Amino acid sequence: MKIGQVSKKYGISKDNLYYYIKYGLLVPKKKGANYDFDAQTLEDLERILQLKKMRFSLSQIHRILSLYRISSLADPKDVEDLKHMCMDQIASLNSQRLDLDRQIGNLENLIDSISRLSEPVAGASGVPLSMLSLICCPECGSDFELSDIKMNQHYIHRAHLKCSCGYEAYVEDGILITPNRNTDMYDTPDVNRDMYKNLPPSLISLFEKSYNWMGEKIGKMDLNNKVVIETYVNAWCFMHNHQKLFSPSGKYIIVDKYPETLRMYKELIDMQNYNLDILYIADSSTNFPLKEGCVDLCIDYFAVNEHNFYHESFLYDKLEKYFNGDTQLLGTYFYFDNGIRSMKNLIREYPTVSKHNFSISYFTDNMAGAVEAFEDCGYTESSGDNIGFSFHQDGEKMYLRAYIAKASKRKKQT
Repeated sequence: MKIGQVSKKYGISKDNLYYYIKYGLLVPKKKGANYDFDAQTLEDLERILQLKKMRFSLSQIHRILSLYRISSLADPKDVEDLKHMCMDQIASLNSQRLDLDRQIGNLENLIDSISRLSEPVAGASGVPLSMLSLICCPECGSDFELSDIKMNQHYIHRAHLKCSCGYEAYVEDGILITPNRNTDMYDTPDVNRDMYKNLPPSLISLFEKSYNWMGEKIGKMDLNNKVVIETYVNAWCFMHNHQKLFSPSGKYIIVDKYPETLRMYKELIDMQNYNLDILYIADSSTNFPLKEGCVDLCIDYFAVNEHNFYHESFLYDKLEKYFNGDTQLLGTYFYFDNGIRSMKNLIREYPTVSKHNFSISYFTDNMAGAVEAFEDCGYTESSGDNIGFSFHQDGEKMYLRAYIAKASKRKKQT
C-alpha cells in the first residue's frame, strides 16, 4: 500500500506517518521516492495504534517494537521485559485515573459554587434608608413626601415621591425612577451585557490597564462615609465588578437612562454580596434628584464619551452642581488619532453625536487645570464585532487615557 492509501484506511494523517517513519517506529521499504507499506509494516502500524490507545508513549512503543523485532518474543527475558512494561503502564494509568477522579470532583465542586452565584438573593436591595438625606427635588431643592411605601429596616422597594412644587418620582423594584425618561432612538438597554461580548484581546488589555490604574488611585483614597457617583452605565459599569475597591461605609449612586439596565446591574451587584449602600437612579438627563455638592468622587468609565453621543455639552459642566470643593474625578477617555472614517461611521450611526467626541484636544481643553495625573493605556486598531464600538474602522487607532482630576480646579470653557 502507498502512504496515501494507508492514511485513508487507518484514519491517520500522512504527516503522522512520515513522523513515525522518521522516528523509526515504521520501517517501510522505499521504491524510488515512494514508501511501500508491506504486511509487516502494516502489522507494526496496527500495533502502534493499539499501544497508543493504551496510553504508551512513543518512546515506550519504540522499545516494545524493538522487543518484537529482535526476538519475536522468543527470548524469555524479552517476554519478562514486556510484562514489566505492561505492569508499569497499568500502575501509571491507575495513578492517572485517581488524579482524573480528583479533578472531576474539583470540577463538580466548581460547578456547584458557580451555580450558587446565580441563585436569587434573599432580600434584594432597594433605595437605602441611609441615603434618603441625599435625595431632594431637582426643581426646587425641597424634600419629598413619600407615600405608597413598601420597605424593610434597610431599603425602600416601592414608593411614590412627590414635591410641593409638583415634581414626582417613583421607586419601583428598589430603583428611583424620575420623570426624565429616555426618548432617543439610537440606543437600547444593554440587558444582555452585549457591550462586554466579542471584545478583541487588544481592547480587553486597554480596559485592564485602565482598571488597574483606577483601582490603584481608589486604593489611596479615604472613601469612608463619602459619596461616589457613576453615570451612563448602559455603556460600561466600573462599580459593578470592582465593588471590593470601595469602603463599606461609603454611599454609592449609579445612574442610567434605562431602568432595565439598572435592574440588571442591581441583580448582579446583589449577588456579589458586598452589601454596599447603592442608590440606583433611572434618569435620562443630568438633572438628578440629588442635593447640590453631595458628590465626593465621580467615576467616568466611558461616561464623558457616552454623554457626547447625544449632547454637545461637556458632561462635567452638567454635573458640576453636585460637586463640592474636594470632589475628585476619576475615569477614562477614548479618542482617535486621525479617526476620520470612524467618526463618519459614528455620525451615521448616531446623528445626535457631537463632532467633538473622541477628540483628545476637546477633552484636555475642558479638563484644563484639573487633571492631576493621567496614564496613556495604549491603543487598538480593531474593536472586533463588539457593538459598543461598531463605528470603529479597522486600522484607525483608538486610544484610551485614564485620568484623575480635581473638579474645583477645572477651568470651564466658554
